[in-house]
Amino acid sequence: MTVTVTRKPGGVTQLFNTETGRVTYKCKAESGYMQIEAFRGIVKFTQKGAMATVTGHITSLESCDVLKKDHSEYKQALSAIISAHKEFAQSVSDSYQKKIQKLEHELSGL
Repeated sequence: MTVTVTRKPGGVTQLFNTETGRVTYKCKAESGYMQIEAFRGIVKFTQKGAMATVTGHITSLESCDVLKKDHSEYKQALSAIISAHKEFAQSVSDSYQKKIQKLEHELSGL
């Protein structure tokens, strides 16, 4: 069995089982939000360790809620997702900039 682990914005980690096609999203923060198409809305992870799982057409939630567009928290959740994505993108950008600088330093020493 091979599981690919990917860090996602908002304190969420994606675990993908290549054999079963099962995708599990697990919240590493105290709470978080993530848009997941399979649930047709925003999944609100209500506690650390909360999980949303998708296997084919089967979906399941543990300590999560699904917020639809007409839900009172939807706008707040979408704003939190945007903020998390911006922060995540900046962090990834900073990481790559450091890597580029290190490689350029190495190149200049040759």
